[in-house]
Amino acid sequence: MGQIKENVERLFKEIHNKTINKNLVIFGEIHGTKEIPDLLSKFLSEIAKEEDFNLCLEIPQEFQKNIEDFFRDKKFNDGRNSLEYFRLIQSLKNLNKRYGRDIKIFCIDAKSNVIIDNKSNAQNTRERIMAGNITKHLNKKTFVILGCVHASKNIIRFQEKIIVPTGNILYKKLRDKMFSINILPIAGEFYNFGVKKITGNLDSPLNKGFDYILKIEEVTPCSFL
Repeated sequence: MGQIKENVERLFKEIHNKTINKNLVIFGEIHGTKEIPDLLSKFLSEIAKEEDFNLCLEIPQEFQKNIEDFFRDKKFNDGRNSLEYFRLIQSLKNLNKRYGRDIKIFCIDAKSNVIIDNKSNAQNTRERIMAGNITKHLNKKTFVILGCVHASKNIIRFQEKIIVPTGNILYKKLRDKMFSINILPIAGEFYNFGVKKITGNLDSPLNKGFDYILKIEEVTPCSFL
């Protein structure tokens, strides 16, 4: 808990002023940790004291009507449907009551048939869909939580693939009205269809696609409903 409190304080001290006049703030993450959703929940709780906002999550669109179904769907056991993210959503509902806010949560990922499509163009189709869905919700300050590849402002070249990420598409439209943060664990484990080791690489070219890198010393695998 001490590490999370320290990281929340760092986020406020180092980026809060930089994001005051931004329409869109994107967080890139590694799915499947306990610590990152907890950190973001506490950060958004602090934001709610000052202003209203939207939150877009990497949840397929068909779950908008009943988000709880997503957290019970085992084909998404890559950490996006963790108990920790379920609790984050619950905490935002409580913030609405506590501070009289109108915080809304939107499911902005492509539908499941696009996500599991293995064709070469499916990735970029998914990125365009997510960018379009996020754009629909920029009527007020909007925070977005995505996997770090999706969140990057730079085009990504991986082996023979060229990925045009959601973050890149949005940055071309919004420019200085957007701010992006990569939450980068240095050590520990995460859950993505099984427990895996963190290989936090500070020199990774991916980090160049963000305005700010928040380093977290260690993370542990998420849990599920």
